[in-house]
Amino acid sequence: MIICTCVISGVLAAVTAAPPAVRAVTIEGQSLEANWSGVSPAGAVVLIEDGKPREISPDGLMLLRWPVEPASRPTESGHQTTIDLADGSRVIGRIIAGDAKHVTVATEPLPELRLPLTELAGLRWRGSDQPEALAAFEKALAERDPSQDTLFVVREGRVTALKGVTESLGPGGGSFRWRERSVPIQAGSAFGIVFAAGVQPPAAAQATCRLTDGSRWAGKLAGGDERSVIVELGGGTRVALPVARIEEIRFRSDRVLFLSDLTPAEFVMEPFGTTRWPYRKDRSVANRPMRIGEEVFERGLGVHSRSVLTFDLPGRFSRLAAVIGIDAGAAPLGNVVFRVTADGRDVFNSGPVTGRDPPRPISVPIEGAKRIQLIVDFGGDLDIGDQADWAHARLIR
Repeated sequence: MIICTCVISGVLAAVTAAPPAVRAVTIEGQSLEANWSGVSPAGAVVLIEDGKPREISPDGLMLLRWPVEPASRPTESGHQTTIDLADGSRVIGRIIAGDAKHVTVATEPLPELRLPLTELAGLRWRGSDQPEALAAFEKALAERDPSQDTLFVVREGRVTALKGVTESLGPGGGSFRWRERSVPIQAGSAFGIVFAAGVQPPAAAQATCRLTDGSRWAGKLAGGDERSVIVELGGGTRVALPVARIEEIRFRSDRVLFLSDLTPAEFVMEPFGTTRWPYRKDRSVANRPMRIGEEVFERGLGVHSRSVLTFDLPGRFSRLAAVIGIDAGAAPLGNVVFRVTADGRDVFNSGPVTGRDPPRPISVPIEGAKRIQLIVDFGGDLDIGDQADWAHARLIR
């Protein structure tokens, strides 16, 4: 639960002369270029398309993305603290108070945000200036230990991970219990803490807003106009986010199930040569962030030719949607054919897809199917550079 004792009395936003342009992508994969207008009283997203207002339920959206100039992205400040919450939020600010149960952070949208330590997933005082520590921290954050906190300390260039319990946090650091004794958390050497995973995971947020400063605010859309989006956080606090500072909003829909959340019934890899590649969830097959052309995807499946992923479907779904292409890490090499079968029937064949092609959205009917297969066949260049992405691969009810 997120608790805030302050009263929000304004919106940090710059007045714009015209409604800001935005790109909307529906759960079916349809892309709309429109202008942002706000959020209706019923909670629908309101866009201006061809001069006319259009309301879209958040349940039917996958993301909204605003064009952002690279210069508008601030560089990481060593004076700020980055806090990852269990609900997917990322708060960037300055710790102004704390005790054994809470930490209070001053952020730009909220001058006083009080967070229970039990809702924290990770906290770091330092960042990209310590790449080795950052890599260790992010790995621990992705694989949180359910029984112990992990404190990362950097001394003379060496990264040390201490397992224990966080006793308190405050503006000057805090206290950490390690091997039955209290160890002071010193700002000069402490890099960050990854907190033990809670027994009860938080409810998934309807929407996650990502800002240009790298922060994320997860919750429910509770209002907004041309200049702001109001998000209701898990504990009931409402925060007004300036549209001019929002990069994108990602939505969660009960109608959508990402394939990377499922375990395949079978995976078969038949290499052209001797190298066998595993499939990867939410990464390219080369274990890099998934990217096709200039577009980055946080979800999906990365494979190499020739591969067959088989999934038994946990319910009835009407369509399979994805964005297909050769991962940018291999482009312009790569030449494959993407195929989909439903209960043994061919329902999609992409034809040749090369590393020079742009991202390609697909929507495939699978009504009534109990089993599907995602197949990547060899193309015309043996298997050279055949690092194929099923980006945003998802089932739609």
